[in-house]
Amino acid sequence: MRKLFKKITAALFAGITLFAAAAPAMAEEYGAEISEILPSGMTVDKFQSELQAIKRELTQDDAGYASAAIGVFKGGEVLYTEYFGEIDIKQHIPSDENSVYDWGSITKTLIWVSAMQLWEQGRLDLDRDVREYLPDGFFRHLSYDDPITMLNLMNHNAGWQETTLPMWATDENAVIPLGEALQAIEPAQIHRPGEVAAYSNYGAALAGYIIERITGQDFCDYVHENIFEPLGMEHTALNPTHSDNAWAYERRPKTKSYQISLGNAVDLGSKLDYVLIYPAGAAVGTLSDLMIYAQALVNDDAPLFQNKETQAFMFTGTDFYGESDVPICAHGFWYAEYGVRICGHNGATTAGQANMAFDLDSKTGLVIMVNEPNGNRFLNETPYLVFGDLSSEKYSSGTAQKSALGGYYLTARSTYRGLLKFITYITAMPGNNFGSVEDIGSDVYVIDYAGTKTLAGSKTYPDGSSGLQLTSSDMIRDDFYLVKLCLFALYLLTATAAVYLLLIAGKLKKHKRQEMYKTVSVMTAGQIARIVSVAALISAFVIFQTSAGGIPLAAAAVIGVLQMLCIAVCAVSAVSSVYFIAKSKKLTVRYILNMIGCIIPIISIVYFEMYRFWGI
Repeated sequence: MRKLFKKITAALFAGITLFAAAAPAMAEEYGAEISEILPSGMTVDKFQSELQAIKRELTQDDAGYASAAIGVFKGGEVLYTEYFGEIDIKQHIPSDENSVYDWGSITKTLIWVSAMQLWEQGRLDLDRDVREYLPDGFFRHLSYDDPITMLNLMNHNAGWQETTLPMWATDENAVIPLGEALQAIEPAQIHRPGEVAAYSNYGAALAGYIIERITGQDFCDYVHENIFEPLGMEHTALNPTHSDNAWAYERRPKTKSYQISLGNAVDLGSKLDYVLIYPAGAAVGTLSDLMIYAQALVNDDAPLFQNKETQAFMFTGTDFYGESDVPICAHGFWYAEYGVRICGHNGATTAGQANMAFDLDSKTGLVIMVNEPNGNRFLNETPYLVFGDLSSEKYSSGTAQKSALGGYYLTARSTYRGLLKFITYITAMPGNNFGSVEDIGSDVYVIDYAGTKTLAGSKTYPDGSSGLQLTSSDMIRDDFYLVKLCLFALYLLTATAAVYLLLIAGKLKKHKRQEMYKTVSVMTAGQIARIVSVAALISAFVIFQTSAGGIPLAAAAVIGVLQMLCIAVCAVSAVSSVYFIAKSKKLTVRYILNMIGCIIPIISIVYFEMYRFWGI
C-alpha cells in the first residue's frame, strides 16, 4: 500500500512538473485560455492587435483619422484603454487620459437615470401626463389633447417633429434658462403620442426640465449631486458653457475637431457650441469618467439607485420590434443586436462622436470617443470587434425567408410642417436600398446593408399606413412619394426655365427683336417670382445647414413673406394668361406655358408649406 502511495505521489509531481514546463507553449497556442475573451469570441490581445492594424491602415494616408479614445471593461475591471492620434494636429497634442471629448446624446442617459431615481423615490410617475409637472400653458403648439407621459419622452414617441428653430448658440451670453429655451424652440406636434417613434432632442430636454420642476434644482446641479459626485466623476462638465467643472472648462477648448477628406485633415476649430437645451447633449469629459459611469450601469450593486431592482427595471424593454419581444428601447436606453444584445447610447455633435455600449449579461462594455463629427473607422468597427456580428439565425433558427421592401420611406425624424418640409422629401429612401432583407417572423426583419446586419420591425399605424421600426426612429412608407417628388422637381424646373426665358427676352430686347404682346410685364413678373421662390428656399436650406441647428425666426419670417408674395405674383400672372386666352379665344402656347409655369409653384409652395415660417 505504501509503495502504491509513493507511485501515485511521484506521478502527480511528474504531471505538475510537465504541465509547468508546457504552460508557456500552451499559453502561446491557446491564448484564449489566459486572456479575457470578449463577447465576440475575440481575446483582448487579439482585439488590441486588430485596433493596431486599423491604425496602421489609416496612417498610410497623410491624415487618415484625427483621434480616438477607446476603453473596454468587464464589470469593475478595465480590460483595455488606449488613445490614438491627436486632439490638435497642428500643435501635435496627442489624445491621452486628460483629453476632453463631447458626449453628445449620451448626455440623455443622465436624464433617464435621474428620472428612474425619482421614480424609485415615488416622486415621478412614468405614466402621468407631463403637463401636470409643468407650468400652466407651457405648450403652445400641441395638435392633440392626448396625454404625453415620461414613457413617451423615453421612447421618443411624443409626436414632435424636428424643431426648425436654433437649438444652440455660439455666444456664451446667449444661454438662457432651460425652461425658456424649450418654449423658444417648441416644435410642431405632428403625430398622436405613442404612435410614431421619432428621435427628439426636444422631448429629452423636456424630461430634464421636468426633473428640475420636481426637485427644485437645476438639472445640472441635480446630476452632479446624484450621479457625478457619488461615482467620483471629477472631469466631466454638463451645463451649456461647461462652467460647472473648471478642469473640463479649461481642457475642452484644447480638443480641436477635424473633417478628414482625401487624406487631408480640415481643422474645424474647437466647435464650442452652447447647447441651449443642454440635457439633450452638452456633456463633455474624459474617457475614464465615461467609463466609470458606464461601469456603474452594469454594476450588480446598482450604485446609482437605492434598490438593485430599479436598475434592472430601467433596462427592461419599453418598445419592441414588430410583434416580437426583442426590445428597441428601455426607458431611454437603446438596444442593438450584435453577436450579443447590447444596451447603451451613442452621441454626435458638431465637434465629434461618442459611443457607450454594454452587454448586460457578461457586464462587458465599450466606450469610444472621437473628435471627428463624421466619425472614423475606430468608431465604426470597434463595436463589432467587441460584441461580434449579428446573424439572422440568432432569432430564426435557420427559418428566415428572403423578403423585399417596396416603395419609398420617409424618416419620421424630420420636418413635416413649415418651410423646411421639403427636406423630408429629398431625403427619402427606396425600400430596395435598405439592402438584403430576411423575414424572421413576428413582423421582424434582418437587414443586411453592405455587410452590416441590423434588425427592423414592420409597423402599421392607426391611419392604415405602414412603416419600419429602426433604432431611434421609424421610417414611414409613402405610397404617393413619386408624385410629390415630381411636383418638387417641376417646381425647380419652372424656375430654371424662367431664368432662360428672362435671358432670351433680354437678348431679344437688346437687339430690338422682342415681339410685343399683351401682359408681357405680368408674365415677366411671374418668371421673376418663380426664381425668387427657389432662391428663398435654397437660402432657407443654407441657413439651416450653417446656423445653430435651425433657422432664426427673423430669417424664417423674411423667407416666408417672400414665398407669400411669390404666390400672389404667380397667381396674378396665371390669371392674366387665362384672361387673355378666354378673351382672344386662342390657345396661345406662351400663355398656356406661363399659366402652367405659375400654377406649379403655387401648388408646390402651398403643399410644401414654404410660406409657413412659424413652422407650427
